[in-house]
Amino acid sequence: MRFFINLTHYITKINKWVVFSTLVLLMPLVTFFAISRSLGYPVLGDVELVQFSMVLIIMGSLAFTESTNSHISIGIIVDKLPSFFQTIIDIIAQSLTIAFCFIICWVFIIKMNFLESSMLLGIPYYPFYILIVIGFAGWGLEAILKFLESIKKLIH
Repeated sequence: MRFFINLTHYITKINKWVVFSTLVLLMPLVTFFAISRSLGYPVLGDVELVQFSMVLIIMGSLAFTESTNSHISIGIIVDKLPSFFQTIIDIIAQSLTIAFCFIICWVFIIKMNFLESSMLLGIPYYPFYILIVIGFAGWGLEAILKFLESIKKLIH
């Protein structure tokens, strides 16, 4: 069990640092792209590079957001229920999240095509598909940890 927790936190930490480094690289690049475009010398493929970077940022942040309990939730009705029912609803929500994450992983693994690439720059899609799978797998693993915590809370 401890190995599973450490592995999940390690994947989340790697995703977090991929996101941070992508953001650090993207900020000066977007500034350069905007300045060069305003001067009349646009960079070829700038929109494509930003789109690929956004895939890295979004997919990498899913597991970190789950680990810090930062996903958006609206508890207007649930917060008024007794804690037992809140825990039951949490278990249902976490099990749906786990199922969703691993269905997305399965679909991207099955549909992975190593020959597809972007139209303008010719960047292959498969590394980004792999990062999508890693991002959703990390989110699913973090959801499993929360699911197990909720089960433990329900038992006690």
